[in-house]
Amino acid sequence: MTTQIAEQSPSQLIDRAIRDNRLAHALLIHGQNLKQVESFAYELTSKLIEVSQTDDGVEWHPDVFSVRPSKKSRIISVDDTRELIRNIQHSPQKGDRKVALIYEVDRLNASAANAFLKTLEEPPLNTTILLLTTRPYSLLATIRSRCQLFRLPTSNQSLADPRALEWLKRYREWLSDLLHARPGGKGTIPHYIMGLYGLIEQFRHIIEAITKETWKEQSQNLPEELGDGERIALESRISISLRQDFLAAIEVTTEAFARDSLTEKPNVPSKLIDCIRALESSPRLLNLNMKPEAALEAFMLHTLRIWAA
Repeated sequence: MTTQIAEQSPSQLIDRAIRDNRLAHALLIHGQNLKQVESFAYELTSKLIEVSQTDDGVEWHPDVFSVRPSKKSRIISVDDTRELIRNIQHSPQKGDRKVALIYEVDRLNASAANAFLKTLEEPPLNTTILLLTTRPYSLLATIRSRCQLFRLPTSNQSLADPRALEWLKRYREWLSDLLHARPGGKGTIPHYIMGLYGLIEQFRHIIEAITKETWKEQSQNLPEELGDGERIALESRISISLRQDFLAAIEVTTEAFARDSLTEKPNVPSKLIDCIRALESSPRLLNLNMKPEAALEAFMLHTLRIWAA
């Protein structure tokens, strides 16, 4: 039976469930941000195996097993899934419990998902399975029904990188020009278009630069036995998480701009609603493997029509 945990103090809820021995054998942990989901999963894992999160990273602990999307296709294959299932059949090496982490579980292909169902129904003794995703309803209903759903609250954190913050400032200025029809005259439309594509190009460069810098730093701490396919998928995950953060920051910036403009234009609320709806389609386009700059272009062209109307 599926249980939805209320949205409040995730760490306290988990602590109480562990203390009362009521923690489900399989948790589907989901939220809007991959980094947030993974960080919470590491916190929970450290509590289950009773080690500090600073002890060389809990994901490399001998009683922690994982599977993640691999290669450019970023799919979790049936072979990788079966290997995880075999690994968690063994007794714990250091403590009393084992933990299995399935990163981006929505990337399980059909064969892998079906192969995993029996393990969810009859998990090995003293094993907790953590399924991590930002897209819980992309999973088979038969998988969701065998897990306890744990939805993390939306994080209020925004991008801190100066390049991203400068981009958001320019985006807000572009919105202001649209709303107030600046600069006016024949040059207005070309000004909008040039601003739009300038923002898109800058967005692409920022995503690429931060992804490379983050990967360079994180790749130094990866175990040597990690395969090339998993390394490719990990680097891709950094880019995906960054894009999600960027889209969330764009939404926050758009809402703040609209609030500040309420006294100037009576039709701002309806424009904001239309704009947020357009923005909400961007993650779906990205999940279809559309290039991020193409998804942003679709959103911003829609935004241009909304705010310039």
